[in-house]
Amino acid sequence: MDKPHTRSKGLTLEEIAARRQALKIAIADQRKAVDEAFRQVVSPFTEAKSVTKYIGSNLLSGFTLLESAVWGFRLVSRIVRMFRRFR
Repeated sequence: MDKPHTRSKGLTLEEIAARRQALKIAIADQRKAVDEAFRQVVSPFTEAKSVTKYIGSNLLSGFTLLESAVWGFRLVSRIVRMFRRFR
């Protein structure tokens, strides 16, 4: 049942630290490559903004703001009417 024990040398702390540092460098290089690939894919779309798209987005945000103001006014007026009714 007893197996003969052989002494394996294993890794030293210095070797583990060196491998860890090499792994961190490899991860950083891969992250840079992924970021660069993402930038190359997205950059044509970000540069292609047109004047009509800019005006359209501002107009849409203006309508959204106006609609929110109308909804707020309606809500406040209904609340005020409800409180007046309970007086």
